Amino acid sequence: METQQTAGIGEWDILAQLILGVISALLGYLIMQKIRKAKNKNELTLNVISGMCFAGTVAILVELGEFFIDFYRGTNLLHADLVTNDHWFYRVFGLAMSLDGQRYLLDTDEDMLMTLLGGILTTAVMYITVRLRSKTLFAKTKKEKAGVSFGTWVHNKFEAEKAKLSRDCNTADILFWWCTRACMLYAFIVMENRAEAILLCANLIATFAITLVHIVFPEGTFFSRVSYRAQSLITVIVFLGSYCGNYVLIYNIVPRFDLFLHLISGVLCALGGYYIALTLVKPDSRKNIVIITAFAALFSFFIMPAWEISEFIGDFIWGTTNQGFYWGPSDGSFLFKVFGRGAYNTALYPLYDTFYDVMLAMVTTVPTVAATFVSMSSALKKTKHITSAEEKEAVVC
Repeated sequence: METQQTAGIGEWDILAQLILGVISALLGYLIMQKIRKAKNKNELTLNVISGMCFAGTVAILVELGEFFIDFYRGTNLLHADLVTNDHWFYRVFGLAMSLDGQRYLLDTDEDMLMTLLGGILTTAVMYITVRLRSKTLFAKTKKEKAGVSFGTWVHNKFEAEKAKLSRDCNTADILFWWCTRACMLYAFIVMENRAEAILLCANLIATFAITLVHIVFPEGTFFSRVSYRAQSLITVIVFLGSYCGNYVLIYNIVPRFDLFLHLISGVLCALGGYYIALTLVKPDSRKNIVIITAFAALFSFFIMPAWEISEFIGDFIWGTTNQGFYWGPSDGSFLFKVFGRGAYNTALYPLYDTFYDVMLAMVTTVPTVAATFVSMSSALKKTKHITSAEEKEAVVC
């Protein structure tokens, strides 16, 4: 009876989270349209993608809110102790190498996953609709429309990417990428813990993410215009976490290294969102600056649940412990020092590290997007001042 009741709660919860993701994506899109109504295809694309990022933001804020209510009131909104072996996730994927303590995280990560999924599916439908209304799903160049040979297409693509790479990055960036990849490849080969090695290999592939996106999508599409600077940001975060943390074992050497890593991740994710927004919108007006800044914040908040979900799946499949579900705070824990002991709900212990990581990233996301807003506003004001002075000089002449 209890198992059937738990399954019923889980099924309704999944539906509720999917609906939340759909509504959040639509609401995020409408909010961005209200701030500045899109006037062209690029601006509309940014507003659509903002909806997906807004769904991720809602997902993490809802779970964070439930965590603190459970923390202070001793409730069980996160359903930390309701997961059994009959859970749909176990029925579909099996128990894999999941450790017992991880089951407390399952409902939380499931909620975030379903909200993100609802947001992503809604965004995909809206994006395809936008592209169909513009008569094409993928923008094609004149050369592609003319129908060139595959060899010529590859040559043209290579030359275009080489030119973009030289505009976006310098030699130091490229050397950093390949030195990092060489270190990670060596670590993958020699690591004795093959589960951690596989995760490190996955992170190594992630350092090619922007390059792969540029190769897959035709020239002229939004995805093909994302700056290679975003690849540097990805490389920094995966190198620090996967190579330095797990292979060099800095996590064991420096107790606060995880704190530093999640603080810097908030900065890097916000900058990533900033570079993505710049591919679609120019910071040439006050409203555009607000849109770019808002997207940078939403993108960072979207990455937070996505990252935690990826860690959960990695731990589930390979039996690793990246989400820190084994960690239980002591009386001297920073979390207890700041927030007190609340209702002392020990069922929440496996969730502490996840929400601790999220809060650290939030702490640095906010000042980062504020700094980008101030920087863009100052640059815009300076540009307008110069333009005004040139117009006055032209009138005098």
